[in-house]
Amino acid sequence: MPSLDHIAAAEQELDALCGAVVAGPVTAPVLTCPDWTVADLAIHVGQFCGFWAHVLCEGAGRPKPPVPDAPTGDAIGPWFADVSPILIAELRATPPDTEVWTWYPPDRTARFVARRAAHELAIHRYDAQSARGTCEPIEAFLATDGIDELFGTLVIARERSGAATGQTLHVHGTDDGVPAEWLVTLTSDAIDVRREHGKGDLALRGATSDLELLLYDRPTLGPVERLGDPSVLDAWYREFTF
Repeated sequence: MPSLDHIAAAEQELDALCGAVVAGPVTAPVLTCPDWTVADLAIHVGQFCGFWAHVLCEGAGRPKPPVPDAPTGDAIGPWFADVSPILIAELRATPPDTEVWTWYPPDRTARFVARRAAHELAIHRYDAQSARGTCEPIEAFLATDGIDELFGTLVIARERSGAATGQTLHVHGTDDGVPAEWLVTLTSDAIDVRREHGKGDLALRGATSDLELLLYDRPTLGPVERLGDPSVLDAWYREFTF
């Protein structure tokens, strides 16, 4: 996905997330994030937005916008509505190739930040909506790119558990017109990902949104067909927890 599409997706997901935050009491539990309330989630995402906005400003040489500390109680909703758009504004103001700090040495550009923001906000939008009982799927093209990021960046950047023994996972999205197929091999010191069809110890087949949610250990909105050894999914979760 082009960086402008990532920014547009991040803005759309953030608007929906903000709507979920202000739709009810911030003390409501977030079903997909154990021990978190809506307030905890809003503070986490607000700090995420403020942090990356300041990273972009540092890279571009712009003054950093103020990011006030999170309040408590019902004031969290208005605070989140004010703070979170700062990231979108800075993403739009920063050329994608601008060099910025990231935790991923192969890509230290504003483009990386835009992509990471789109997927972080999509998952946490789903989390916030789970607290309100109105979850919506992730758009298919965004979910496909999210799985690419998950397999190609997030899980690669983490330390291995050392417990994997060569398990293979085949992930197959079924959305019309959206190529989405991966073959993943989990070993003790590496994760190999290929964008191809192949037989795995476990095959997951379903809408790409549901596949991404399942890989992030979230409940799915639709059915995901599972063929093979179910313990492979447990092996995956040992390598990646969000």
